[in-house]
Amino acid sequence: MKRSLLLVIIVLSSRSLFAAADLNIKNTLSVTTVKAGSILPVFYELRNTGPDKAVNNIVTFTVSGATADKDCTAGCPVIDIFAGGTTSFQEQLTVPSVAGTITMTASFSGAVSDPNLADNTQTTTVTVSTDPDVYISANLPRQLELGQPFELSIHLGNTANSPAHDVAAAIDFRPDAIVDTLPDGCVSPIPGKIFCHVDTLAAGAPIEPFWVAKLEAPATFGNGLLAVSALVSESEQDFDQGSNCSIATVQLADTFYVTDSGNEGSGSLRQAILDANAACTGGTPCTIAFRLTEPRHAGPWDTIAITSPLPAVTALKLKIDGGTQTSFIGDTNVDGPEVEISGGGTVDGDGLLISGCDVQVMNLVVNGFRRNGVSVSRLSCGLFATTELHDLFIGTDPTGSQARPNGQRGIGISLGGGTSFFNDVQLVDIHDCVISGNTLSGIFDLAGRVNIWGNRIGVKAHSDDPLPNGASGIFIGPDGYGSAIGPDILRPNLAGNVIAFNGEMGVAVAPNIFNVSILSNKIWGNRLLGIDVGLDGPTPATRTLSGTTLLVPTLTLAHYDPVSKKTIIEGDASAGGALSLYANDAIDPSGYGQGQRPVGGSPLIPFSTITHYHVEVDGDLTGQFITATCTRVDYEGFAKPAGKGTVTEGIDQGFLTQTSEFSRAIEVR
Repeated sequence: MKRSLLLVIIVLSSRSLFAAADLNIKNTLSVTTVKAGSILPVFYELRNTGPDKAVNNIVTFTVSGATADKDCTAGCPVIDIFAGGTTSFQEQLTVPSVAGTITMTASFSGAVSDPNLADNTQTTTVTVSTDPDVYISANLPRQLELGQPFELSIHLGNTANSPAHDVAAAIDFRPDAIVDTLPDGCVSPIPGKIFCHVDTLAAGAPIEPFWVAKLEAPATFGNGLLAVSALVSESEQDFDQGSNCSIATVQLADTFYVTDSGNEGSGSLRQAILDANAACTGGTPCTIAFRLTEPRHAGPWDTIAITSPLPAVTALKLKIDGGTQTSFIGDTNVDGPEVEISGGGTVDGDGLLISGCDVQVMNLVVNGFRRNGVSVSRLSCGLFATTELHDLFIGTDPTGSQARPNGQRGIGISLGGGTSFFNDVQLVDIHDCVISGNTLSGIFDLAGRVNIWGNRIGVKAHSDDPLPNGASGIFIGPDGYGSAIGPDILRPNLAGNVIAFNGEMGVAVAPNIFNVSILSNKIWGNRLLGIDVGLDGPTPATRTLSGTTLLVPTLTLAHYDPVSKKTIIEGDASAGGALSLYANDAIDPSGYGQGQRPVGGSPLIPFSTITHYHVEVDGDLTGQFITATCTRVDYEGFAKPAGKGTVTEGIDQGFLTQTSEFSRAIEVR
């Protein structure tokens, strides 16, 4: 028994005295040729296959034919590695600009005995090439309309340190795509092919500018795709031929042309809507395009005279784009769109009624209908489906300077609404429109989440002269949860709206509608409050979704400091909110001001606890009237911090914001 115990002690002692770690090193470099003048990263995998921990390890690295970024010729330390463990060692080599070879040797050793030294050292040799390295890239728009012009751009360059000579590019595409114009150095001898040539492509440089060819998309749908393949070669051997070819593919939209300005019949807008409704079921994108010809009704634009209500648009994945007329005849109306859709003040219906999913309407004038200019009314379209309305003139003439009112609202919205971040997913984006001169509200959102930015509401298209809507500029109704007017925390770089001179409020929010953010807009001159949350006149507080209270800010100080040349503004706001400051030329009759010009504020930060704000604004605002809003961040899902309520697993999450009414105005002294 004692003898056995002695043997165990001897074995354990021998293991501690003669510990062994089997180290090995492997260069993971996968290339045998490198480009002259380049930077070559080199990675080594270091492994200990056991049985004991490797300690006091070093890697010795030597190189000839290149320069290493760090000197490890005498050894660089490496962390301890347990048995079965792996780590890495990295060097970065500056490759010379002349042809030759690079030889690198790395050795891995440690303080622990190594029974197998054969795999502790590795030598690798690579060749330095001075061949040019030409690349080509073909670029297409995201979508093409049948028969419409588009641009094919070719990016060509040479990333090596040696020039390329006699560079030739061949571009192939469907022969029914028509070539209109080509850049210098390019020819199209037969349909479906373009050949381009440049004598010398300098080292490390692209062609400037890109080659841009102007083509017309095929007039027929065919297989629904336009594929472009581009291949380039030079007189020298190319360093990496994998970059000498490029393939780009774009979806052709099934396109329905409006060629006649009449109320109905072949080529009319009515017929195009009927055809799109029948054909566009979501499999491929569709477009209603415009190709109207003379005679025009009035002015440098084309007017489609509607005499009875148009059918609802039920098509899926449809774009209705008046800009296609511009690409066909040119920008003849420099003040606005080239296509006007007019009800003449007699049509008892909406100008356009959008009931399909994933529909865009753009670059049109819509006026003179006895109901809404554009209505969006549809059932659920699935997760975060969006209707997008942009670059429209609604309620004005095509210059944006005279009212041609729609009898009710400019835009009316009624979707399946929701009450939380997770069930209110039907979106309408409205941006870069002129929505003025309508009989009632500019935008009336009865139900559904809306994002509204960059619009001019209640003013002319090209000046701040009044062109008011008869009711509110924007109304957010009973199911407008989560709407954003101007930028918000998720999209801070969007442009604010101009909302002025409207017959009621600038922005009206119905009672108990949470998480409506109203940020960075220019709101002034509206007959009633600039912002009215709850439709009950000036109120000092608003209840939030979490049950807390969002207070209207109280401004306590506003004066100009001639030393710093800044206007100093201080105020108090709700905990967790952010202060947005606005300057006004005149005080609102209510005393609560509006928000004519955003002048600064505090950052919109989730989980903030600040309540008192000191803001310094560049310049002298003496005599201006300052107002403020408070915006609080509401966090949802995984964004909710610990201790802030239930975190719902496996669903989307993010931040929404809620904005108060304007504060009482204070004059800068």
